[in-house]
This record gives sequence, structure tokens and C-alpha cells, in this order.
Amino acid sequence: MKELIYATGNPLKFAFAQKALEGAGITIFQKDLDIPEIQSKNVEEIASFSAKWGSGLLKKPLIVSDAGYYIEALGGFPGPFIKFINQWLAAEDILKLMDRKENRSVLVKEALAYCEPDGTPVCFLGNFKGTIARSVGKKGITAINEIFIPDGFARPESEISSEDRALFWSDDSAWRQMVEHLKSLGNDYQ
Repeated sequence: MKELIYATGNPLKFAFAQKALEGAGITIFQKDLDIPEIQSKNVEEIASFSAKWGSGLLKKPLIVSDAGYYIEALGGFPGPFIKFINQWLAAEDILKLMDRKENRSVLVKEALAYCEPDGTPVCFLGNFKGTIARSVGKKGITAINEIFIPDGFARPESEISSEDRALFWSDDSAWRQMVEHLKSLGNDYQ
């Protein structure tokens, strides 16, 4: 069994990653690193930079993910800047931006980057769809999860059981792509 470090301070992201890797023969460990985040509209560039920087710092293989919430009616805003929007705005503030917007579609793009020390990052992409609610759900971990309704659900993420959220977020082709890539590297990941 191969062991990898997943650089995230978010316990839910880590739990979803563990769920996605069930049965893959890969054990991940959570490491909360203060990784510099470059400014880019591209989640792949952000995750790749962070993975290279973090693996160089730790001198170990590292996984880093970055996600962007691209709200169609807002021209793709906030995209990968969702981390900052969650710090600066409440769910009600985001809903005010959506006032009178009929198109409430959201595309969540996830970039999962894997990097060996002194290596070149390899990035895997996944997409999730959903909509922005018309009212704020129950108090959540972030502003966006109080108003983001994942496809297949009728209420905001903050009102969905942790098991159902794990199923939604762990059903991710990016994690499957990464597992296949790691297996292609040889016996360490078989």
C-alpha cells in the first residue's frame, strides 16, 4: 500500500478524498501546509504550483487540490477565488449578486495535482454541477455551501448529510484519474 500526503486544512475535503480512494490501495495523510497560492483564473495552474512548492518543501510526494465555483449568471465569478469570497462575504451577500438572475447554474471545477519532489506536477481535472439556491440554507462551514445545491439534491449542501455529501464529492473522475496515473508508475502503487 502506498502512502501519500494530501495538503489540506479542510477536514471535509480530506474525508471526501479518503472516500474517493477506498479500495485503491493508497493511504493518504492530511497535512495542513501554509502553501502560497498564485493568482490565476485557472484552478489547474494554482494546484500545480502549490503541489510543486509543497513537495519541494516536504521532500515527499504530495497531492494538492484547488476548486473553483463558476457561477454562469455572474460570468464565472468567483471561480478559483471562492476561498476569499467565503472569507469576505456571507451567503446572503452572494445571493444579492444573484438577485433577478434566472440562470442559477454553477460548474465546480476541481484540479487535483500530484507532484514528486523535484518533479513536474501532474494535474487531473473533475467537474461537478449544481445550482445556487434562492434562499440561504442552514449554517454551514462556508458561505457557498449554504447556497450551493449539488445536482441530484433539492437543498443546499449545508443541509445534506455528510454521507451524501461524501458520495457527491468523492464521485470524482480527478481522483480516479490520479489513481490510474499512480498505478502506471509502477509497483509502488500496485
